[in-house]
Amino acid sequence: MTRGRKQEVLAAVAAYQRATRHLREHLQDVDAGLDTVTALIKQDEFVTSLLEGTGAATRRREFAEAMRRFDESRRRLRVALLRLGIEHGEGVAEIAGAIGISRQLAYRILAEEP
Repeated sequence: MTRGRKQEVLAAVAAYQRATRHLREHLQDVDAGLDTVTALIKQDEFVTSLLEGTGAATRRREFAEAMRRFDESRRRLRVALLRLGIEHGEGVAEIAGAIGISRQLAYRILAEEP
């Protein structure tokens, strides 16, 4: 196991943790916004006014970006783990099963990466 591969995995884990925390913050923000929307709906507000007043469009964009970052960091972590396991002499099917993905997806992930 090379030091470089270990560092790659550790960096991917750290990035995944940051993305998870970032996404969690946005999920909490979305949840709070939904509470506001619920209260306004109960007051018979128009949809446009209740959405504009809560910043729903901005929240949606920020949430979509947080999801994109999360997905990208998850992909990078999978690649790093697959590479490390292969370098360690483990089989792709075995690593894929441990990660929780199919063998076919693991091969596809590896084929997409340089």
